Amino acid sequence: MKNIENTTHEEHTPDVAQTPQLKRRRILGAAAGGVGVLLSVQAKTALGTGVCKSPSAMISGNTSPRPGDPQMCSGGRSPGFWRNPQHFSAWKSANPAILKDVDACPTGLGKIGPENIADQGTLVRDIFPSAPVPSHWGLWGVLAFPKDAGINEGDLLWHLIAVYLNSLAFNDYAMTPQQVIDIGDTLLTGGVYCPSGMSCGSNAMLPADFVAYVSQMYDINADVELQMCKKNP
Repeated sequence: MKNIENTTHEEHTPDVAQTPQLKRRRILGAAAGGVGVLLSVQAKTALGTGVCKSPSAMISGNTSPRPGDPQMCSGGRSPGFWRNPQHFSAWKSANPAILKDVDACPTGLGKIGPENIADQGTLVRDIFPSAPVPSHWGLWGVLAFPKDAGINEGDLLWHLIAVYLNSLAFNDYAMTPQQVIDIGDTLLTGGVYCPSGMSCGSNAMLPADFVAYVSQMYDINADVELQMCKKNP
């Protein structure tokens, strides 16, 4: 098991899908020091106060904003927000899909399917090379149609894509784009995550811990200016 040290709703999202391998890893983690239980309790307790926290603050159990911060950080938006075509204007430094045969921007996905994707936009594997999806799938396509891409809604990758988009859209987000990429590279290849400069021990994050952490921050200090599209008369 790799342990790296690197710098670091509109829809309510489900918990991460638990594969048999992940279940076994979480049982082993609990036996070694209760990592799964410990981080779940920390997340519900600390983040229930409405405070957005960096991964290092989450792991250390610090319930306060970082010293010197002018304001609490942003927790970003959920995967359900980012997959809504009405919110394409909120994408920054990453390209959503280009859609075809769609007359008006719908509320939610409407009746859009994978067949309506004319261009995938930014590809998932260009950001997360170890992502368990075919190389031709884009960020938006996986958010919108995870099962068609070979994963489940709520899986680690589904949340990682939203977290990456949050890191681009919010200057005060809890993680930088590079931190998100590094975290994804570690967790998607079977490792556990520990922020740079920390000695995490058994408190290093497993995939389910990371999903619980980011899920409970969604919508904290996350106002977005949107250019909404009109419905056809």
